Amino acid sequence: MNRFLVALLCLVFAAPAAAHQKSVSYSKWTPFAEGALVQAKVSWFDLTSLPEARGVRAGGFDSLTFIAYLQEHLRLGTDQGPCEVVDATSTVLPAERGWMRVEWRVSCDGEPTSIRSDLFAGLANHVHFATMLGDIGTDVVLSSATPSATFASSGVAQPTGVLSYARLGVEHILSGWDHLAFLLLLIVVASRLREVVLLVTGFTVGHSITLAAASLGAIVPNPRAVESIIAASILVVAVENVGAERSRGGRWVLIGMLALFVLAASVGRVPAFWGLALFAACYFGFLGVSDRAGRLRWALACLFGFVHGLGFSGVLLEQDLPRAQLVEALFGFNVGVELGQLAIVALAWPAIRWLRRRGRSASLVEWTSFAGAAVGTFALVTRVFAP
Repeated sequence: MNRFLVALLCLVFAAPAAAHQKSVSYSKWTPFAEGALVQAKVSWFDLTSLPEARGVRAGGFDSLTFIAYLQEHLRLGTDQGPCEVVDATSTVLPAERGWMRVEWRVSCDGEPTSIRSDLFAGLANHVHFATMLGDIGTDVVLSSATPSATFASSGVAQPTGVLSYARLGVEHILSGWDHLAFLLLLIVVASRLREVVLLVTGFTVGHSITLAAASLGAIVPNPRAVESIIAASILVVAVENVGAERSRGGRWVLIGMLALFVLAASVGRVPAFWGLALFAACYFGFLGVSDRAGRLRWALACLFGFVHGLGFSGVLLEQDLPRAQLVEALFGFNVGVELGQLAIVALAWPAIRWLRRRGRSASLVEWTSFAGAAVGTFALVTRVFAP
């Protein structure tokens, strides 16, 4: 009965968790003689947080209202003052599903020296990426903590690129509940610190490779498939933690998980799940007869790390940065992700050890695995079958 109640609670709280992704917006500024051309991109989901959108469906949004909002809260400045919007130049451009892309012109009294974003101030985790083209040729990361940046013709002065992306990497991993859930489920069954280090290293190696490959254009990820498989990775590790392959009842759980993967591949139209179903069946089958579960788990952390790295890369891919700036952004972002990851492990591992010394090891693994399976299943279903 207690387990049933926990399942219900996990599914209830999974709804906001599954919907929680880093809130981002983008802008590109092309300076010309007396001003600049700006192209802004925001998500319709974020637009629904505005008072103007209350009770209105996405298809019925008044684009003029939101264009005015963007122009008011996204400003370019000079030493003489803020640039002014040029009348009757706003254009709604084609955009991917779920996004709004707008272009307009601003008139400036002098050389641009700063940019400010107050977009979606009500969203605590919103981040805005601004790219300045032309002679300035730089990019900045703006948030509620640092809403503005200044620059000169030589580039950005405040904040610096690497530090901005390092901070973004820390924020991304700390607000990415799915990445944290996977990481914590990996280490909760570790018996020694050495095992924790190996698991975290495997995960780091995996996501660092694909983060770099996708950001540099060597891989073109499918966002829907990536987010769905990240949810599936939580479910796989949670099922492994309870030793499903070694018990009769657990095998039914395992069969149910594989059936869900097959359903996702066929009905949900995510072909990658055919391969995931085959991999999971082989992995758990081998796990049931192998005496080297630790090494297999390291490989699992590395393999799923590949997928999580593709998820990380989405933040950088949307900016379409020049090659030189992309390398700098990639380095800073990856450093930030690793620092945030290490901070979480440094806090979680002593707590896990303390609970074990109090004889709560079995309960800890059982409850975290049960919660992880519930949340992972909910996130998988919503990401695969959502319209």
